[in-house]
Amino acid sequence: MFKQALIIFFKELKCIMRDLKTFFVGILIPFFLVPSILFIIGGGKAEQYSPKVINIAVSNKDNSFYKFMSAQDDIAIIETNNPEKFLDSGEISSYVIIDEHLDEKIIKNEPFALDIKYNEFSVNSSISYSLVSGYEEAYREIFQKYSFERIEDLEQVGEMKINLGEQIDSGLIDFGSVFFVMFVPMMLITYSCVGTSTTAADLGAGEKERGTLEPLLATGVERSAVVLGKLLATTFMGVLSSMSTVVGFLIYLIISSARSVLNNFNIMSFGALLVAAILISVFFAAINLTISIYAKSYKEAQTYSMFIVLLAMFPSVFTLMMETSRINFSYLCLPVLNIICIIKEILSNSFNLLHFNVVVGLNVLYVFLLYLVMFKLFKKENIIFRV
Repeated sequence: MFKQALIIFFKELKCIMRDLKTFFVGILIPFFLVPSILFIIGGGKAEQYSPKVINIAVSNKDNSFYKFMSAQDDIAIIETNNPEKFLDSGEISSYVIIDEHLDEKIIKNEPFALDIKYNEFSVNSSISYSLVSGYEEAYREIFQKYSFERIEDLEQVGEMKINLGEQIDSGLIDFGSVFFVMFVPMMLITYSCVGTSTTAADLGAGEKERGTLEPLLATGVERSAVVLGKLLATTFMGVLSSMSTVVGFLIYLIISSARSVLNNFNIMSFGALLVAAILISVFFAAINLTISIYAKSYKEAQTYSMFIVLLAMFPSVFTLMMETSRINFSYLCLPVLNIICIIKEILSNSFNLLHFNVVVGLNVLYVFLLYLVMFKLFKKENIIFRV
């Protein structure tokens, strides 16, 4: 069967390559469009997304952290009784909930809590969150270097200036990399789906319209091999589209001033990203090919596939601002969403081998189940020859 499937695969590739203009446009559009969009949005300049003064609110003022933040030139603390409303309106970029017994715990050398809330749907708030987190980390490092025996001694902490905001351009807060991690998963998912939908519609419903499916089945080739060969060809186009998207983002990072992702991007990271691109491509290829086998015409298959593209964008938008530390195990069990999660982990230099193995195993299972559905549909004459 596998030998016959390879024959079908190469046969379908030859058919795809006949229209070289369409083939190259499908590859070149994401290659050039993605970096162009990012340069239009940000132009590789952090200053457009980093206000000179960050407005924040705090839960209480009677502590050394409030005094420490008040001393920073690029932080302005806003008084409000309703921080959630101010976050939604954009009047503050983040809200810091400070441990009520902060200073007492510092004196006793006990762990203390500082929780930073921000608006996940605001780009400015999400990026400003990085700066506030940097000050929190600097504040904690102070108490690792020095010991304080009296609360009065903590007064000197309020006089310390870190000038963290001045280090943005030096790479402490890499805004180009932030956009990379945010948009690569979404664009990779979108182009994997779009790249497979056109090919699947042509290899399934398109063959029905051209009348070339009957001669293919009359050759005596196993129908399972036909389905597998078409699935491989559709996946191949999806992988090309998704990887051209990734390369486009890499070009953006190389040209722009933000390169921290590239510094952490090694052969293992690229290999894991390639596996993720293949998994999501074969998943969408299986769905779109199933639709194409069922559809009466190429136009009908394209119409159905548009709904799949729209559905694929929902998990991408849902996870746009999601931090990798907030990925829970239930996300890894859901198709598409689990691929987005591991792509974010790869790009954020927080690769988790357990998560990766779980996602690979589950997606192989999902694709196998879809293959069985395709095979059953392809065996039914009243399905593949619907009029």
